[in-house]
Amino acid sequence: MPTMAWVPGLRPLDYDSAAVSQVIQLFKHETGERYAEASVRHLPIPVWDGNLVLVDLDENEPRTIHGVFYGTPFMDDIVRVAAFVVASEHQGQGWGDLAWKRFNIEAWKKGFRRVQLEVKASNEGAQRFYQRRGLSIEQELNGYYQSGLGYMMRGPLTSPYL
Repeated sequence: MPTMAWVPGLRPLDYDSAAVSQVIQLFKHETGERYAEASVRHLPIPVWDGNLVLVDLDENEPRTIHGVFYGTPFMDDIVRVAAFVVASEHQGQGWGDLAWKRFNIEAWKKGFRRVQLEVKASNEGAQRFYQRRGLSIEQELNGYYQSGLGYMMRGPLTSPYL
């Protein structure tokens, strides 16, 4: 049985071609969205502990990327989730919740108190995931996703110290 874990990720700009390809395939397979290598490489993701990749720790380097959680400072006290995807074979096992908790702790440490993200309107499972964490739909996003309508969701981060 693999030893899966969320670990700090590199900036996408620093990925090798194989890692970028893995991220592109994850999004294509799990969301239907198609991204070019340049689009992934130029995501504004800083190096910090809220930028995570899901890997099998038993695998030799370079490890296969089974999930990504990219958070980035946005404005004022808002941090933005720029990308969040977990491979289908690892969904429903709590990996999304673990990534969210770890991200929340790191964002809170940096002074962020609110979170914003975009989600496909057709991805009701993701919307429920975010709603359980206090986010709500703020506006519709026409043309944001290649494959259809999206929503901008926003909500509070919860103190990890309660």
